[in-house]
Amino acid sequence: MNDLESFVSWKPYLFSIAYRITGSYVDSEDILQESYLRWLSIDLSKVKNPKSYLGSVVARLAFDLLKKASRKKETYIGPYLPEPIPEMVEGVDEEKINFAFLVILETLNPFERAVLILREMFDFEFEMIAKVIGKTPTYCRKILSRAKLAIQKRKKKFEPDPKLHSKLLLEFSLACASQDTKSLSELLREDVIAYSDGGGNVHAARIPIPGIIRVTTLLKQTTKKAMETSQMYFGYANQTPAVIGYDQDGQPNFVQLFTVVDGKIDQIFNIVNPEKLKGFQNEEQLRKLGYIRKPNIFAFFFLMMQKKLKSFLS
Repeated sequence: MNDLESFVSWKPYLFSIAYRITGSYVDSEDILQESYLRWLSIDLSKVKNPKSYLGSVVARLAFDLLKKASRKKETYIGPYLPEPIPEMVEGVDEEKINFAFLVILETLNPFERAVLILREMFDFEFEMIAKVIGKTPTYCRKILSRAKLAIQKRKKKFEPDPKLHSKLLLEFSLACASQDTKSLSELLREDVIAYSDGGGNVHAARIPIPGIIRVTTLLKQTTKKAMETSQMYFGYANQTPAVIGYDQDGQPNFVQLFTVVDGKIDQIFNIVNPEKLKGFQNEEQLRKLGYIRKPNIFAFFFLMMQKKLKSFLS
């Protein structure tokens, strides 16, 4: 293979490193472009393991961007959520990363996040990780222990079962569309929290909205507006079933997804900042490839009949 073919063959691996560290689709694409330019400028005869070399280059670039982004997050307007990316999902793929875990990673500092990802997910040696973050291998081991402890409890809390998520997403979407307060309340936990990430670019709640009553009211309001202005699809964002909205020009204007605890919706994430929806551009292409699909009218009809029968029998 030539230089370009080699790089392209490793691109999914390299993108995965960049995206998991930064949580940003746009930054990850930029990192891959920069790493390719560096790839073209080196003497390959001096590189023993090209894939490993590129992995370390991408990791360093991603870590540098992560540190800069952490400073920007301090002045970010409203809740800060990761950038979702579309995926095809057949069961749970351990090689990928779900949105709930990306949110958890946002609670770590840049050093903890980079070390955790590079060691636990990509099996980097501590010596290589040390070069990436500018610390000693011994200190990297301490950082890893601290990071694992910080996320352990929160990670166990969520249920990543795609079938359960998909079922709840259908029921949730129907309840929102029909403005059914009772059905919505039955799907949500009492302590549910809704987060909206608009980044100051579009109108969105600038603080998390807690509690079943306030969240239900918010969902009814936002769903009514979305149905008037958006074409809605179902799909997967980072292993998680999601609703994706597109405006009349075919541009993505929201991605909505949630976490599940004890069979009910625990956290709702609404990403409406256009800068964070770049991964869902090209509506027609994503639809043709099967990444997004129109809601199944028959599924909604069947669910409505089930609810009516259940109500009649009770």
